[in-house]
Amino acid sequence: MQKVSEQIRKRIMEDNQFSLDIASMLGILQVSVKHLARRNSTKLTQYVLVQFYKEQGYKESEIFEK
Repeated sequence: MQKVSEQIRKRIMEDNQFSLDIASMLGILQVSVKHLARRNSTKLTQYVLVQFYKEQGYKESEIFEK
């Protein structure tokens, strides 16, 4: 199973609005999103989130770990 890149995880930890938007899409608390990022959870690769990352300007090659 693929996981999101370090670049995405770092932005989740540092960008309040970015992590808040993800929390809203998943229906969970913002702090929970940050925990998912710390654990490098595959939940951060859900289709709706990948589309969100693309809307934020990330290319497919920047979204997933290599």
